[in-house]
Amino acid sequence: DGLLKESNKVSRRNLREGDLVFFTSRASKKKVAHVGIYLKNGYFAHASTSKGVMVNHLSENYYKKGWRKSGRVW
Repeated sequence: DGLLKESNKVSRRNLREGDLVFFTSRASKKKVAHVGIYLKNGYFAHASTSKGVMVNHLSENYYKKGWRKSGRVW
């Protein structure tokens, strides 16, 4: 939650390249469990423990359900 607290909240429609996107998981409930870096056009990069660095889209069901917030650190 440290990165979440340090970042300035940004709405999903105002995301810019480099913004952070925060997600929860079933196990973590509302607590942040995963962070990615927004790329553009709905895509973000993140690291998976099983698959390494990946690029996914925010509209994918798993990430849509787990969406928590987004923020900008600069």
